[in-house]
Amino acid sequence: MTYLPSFGRTAIGVDIGSRVIKAVQLGGARGRRKVIASASITRSKPGSPIDHEEVQRLSRVLSQQGFAGRRVVLAAPSDMMMSAVLDMPPRESGAPYDVIAQQEFARLQSQVPGKFEVAWWDIPQPTRASSVTVMTVGCAHADTDPMLDVFAGSGFDVAAMDSGLCAAVRACDEQLESAQRISAVLDLGWDSARLALVHESVVVFDRTFVGSGMAGLHSRVCDALSIEAEEADCLIQSIGLVSGDAEHDEEDARARAVAPLLRPIFGAFLDEIARELEASFEYASHQYPDAEPHRLVLVGGGGAVRGVAQRLDGMLTPEVLSANAGGWGDTSGAAAMMATALGLAGYYDQG
Repeated sequence: MTYLPSFGRTAIGVDIGSRVIKAVQLGGARGRRKVIASASITRSKPGSPIDHEEVQRLSRVLSQQGFAGRRVVLAAPSDMMMSAVLDMPPRESGAPYDVIAQQEFARLQSQVPGKFEVAWWDIPQPTRASSVTVMTVGCAHADTDPMLDVFAGSGFDVAAMDSGLCAAVRACDEQLESAQRISAVLDLGWDSARLALVHESVVVFDRTFVGSGMAGLHSRVCDALSIEAEEADCLIQSIGLVSGDAEHDEEDARARAVAPLLRPIFGAFLDEIARELEASFEYASHQYPDAEPHRLVLVGGGGAVRGVAQRLDGMLTPEVLSANAGGWGDTSGAAAMMATALGLAGYYDQG
């Protein structure tokens, strides 16, 4: 695999969500990249593995929206990603780290060695650790090969496959700011919420909150109002969690009527997520007692809902912001929605 040149267009970052496919391409010199093409495409088969028909549709949209080239960097399916923190032998032992990481990861994840891909990197040594500590992420070939095959069969050149959460962290790097304190990125996706804790500019912790995705909120709204999913989605986007009267001028009569009922549902949903986040920050403080929690950046569909960042900001110790990477320069939530695709497009600019 060869690296792309530092000038010109990057590979196309493609983030395949349960309901929406996001794509971003960057241009310009390395270090001064900017978004030159982006697209958000509603899935024709929500919740299903992407197939040839959907990839062909994606290909047509990319051509229409000004993307160039066929090289793509894909996010591995988030529900198939595995992660673990491993203790390794001292560096001076000369131990084969790649081999040990593969074998230990396979043991912990009940995987067969050679049947999966794993990436690892050094993380700051926790206070109580006596050995070298590394973060590992991986996925089984059986879970990724079908996606790779359908893209290759549709004429794409898959340059790399990356962790979507790591890509989102890369996109939000400037917002995370402090390398000496604990920062975080929370991907509020459809099926689940996934958290990355970052210390000294590397991911040190990766946790999935099962059942905390936006699908759960939609289900509660549908049950409360006896409505279909499409209407629930419109109401969530129009009402959000902003309180007060200023926003009412922008809401339709239906939204104004149900807002008093729905906002407590939104609040209860975020209360549950806040408890999970607090537990994760407590873990980080235990591992790195000298590095206090600093900032949490929201990405994904949930991060684009107005008022979510403000609500969590009032509940948690770290400052909470919605992603603004990429220079979209508006409040439509585009930056939060597109953060993972943006980070994938910048895959070859890391390091």
